Amino acid sequence: MNHFDLPLQEERARLSAVRRYAVLDTPPDGAFDRVARLAARLLDVPIAIISIVDEDRIWFKSHEGLDGVEEIPRDPGLCASAILQDGPWILSDASVEPVALANPLVAGEFGLRFYAGIPLRTQDGYGLGTLCVIDKEPREITSAQTAILEELAAVVMDELELRREAIDMHKALRREVREKELLAEEVEHRIMNSLQLISSVARRKAAQHDGVVATELNDIAARIRAIAQANRHIQQSLPGHSKHGDLALFLEVLGRELFPLCPKGGLIEVECPSLQLDRGQLVSLGHLITELVLNSVKSGAQRIGLQGDATEGHLRLLIDDDGPGLEEDFDPHKSKGLGMVILQAMAQKLEAEVTWGRSPDGGARFAVKLPLTLDSTSDDGPAQQPSIAGV
Repeated sequence: MNHFDLPLQEERARLSAVRRYAVLDTPPDGAFDRVARLAARLLDVPIAIISIVDEDRIWFKSHEGLDGVEEIPRDPGLCASAILQDGPWILSDASVEPVALANPLVAGEFGLRFYAGIPLRTQDGYGLGTLCVIDKEPREITSAQTAILEELAAVVMDELELRREAIDMHKALRREVREKELLAEEVEHRIMNSLQLISSVARRKAAQHDGVVATELNDIAARIRAIAQANRHIQQSLPGHSKHGDLALFLEVLGRELFPLCPKGGLIEVECPSLQLDRGQLVSLGHLITELVLNSVKSGAQRIGLQGDATEGHLRLLIDDDGPGLEEDFDPHKSKGLGMVILQAMAQKLEAEVTWGRSPDGGARFAVKLPLTLDSTSDDGPAQQPSIAGV
């Protein structure tokens, strides 16, 4: 029996295969531990090992009957030689086998004598490591016992293949998610550019007219510009590509961004507990609130209040102002204005119920009630203190 080293290029390919399975230095695993115990019991040997042969070491994924040893140097004669074979590597008495005489486990205090290893071979032919059984006494192994060891080695490889497939699937899913995120970012960028372009066109058209037409065009331009700015800051207020965001922080950021639209001396007051909401809900809420704040500003309101609360699986938002209030026959469903169209679209997307009436200050009140898609109210304290954006 002779040991030979793989050519450098082949060894690099083998090591690449080892890395592909991402098993080196992973924690103990019950599935592999059971195989090692079975191997020791069925072959009636004191030690069984599942090894992975690295560049300069032999690392033990699992071992039965060998405490306190996690890896050994990659010396020839045992596992380092077994991975190069097409079949079992059997040493009935390693002390008389020239290929193993220099191995520290054979020549040293450990005194290994019997070794039987089955290479763990990948589907593309690379030897990752071995399932091996060891004894400190010379012994023979029958063909039936060898067959058992081969079957158990096949179980180990099946487990490794399943884990590699799971790793590959996870990587593919992450790539797909990232690609979708990049696509969403590109779509968002293009939407922003389109909104800014439409706003600019509306302003130019307004400059070419006067009277009611100019007023309406300027109003459209202002709304679109506000929507674009709010949308940008809505996205920026949500960290990274997180699936959820804090409603209280979100409303604070939105309030600060909408505040410059208020008349001099005006303010936007935000009062809301810390609630984790779905990202999609927050974005749609941002657009809905932006429209209602713009309506309040347009009506001449000085103070605008945004108040949120969660009860019985629903979120309730109140948007109050101190303006002149709504007309008696007001109905957003009958309005043809751009703001009310956007309001209805966002409400429908959120599956929200929108009601309206008079605020405590005599102005307009809009109440928005929608189901919470994430039940994760914060347990880290009372509701957040009111935040006021104003002069």
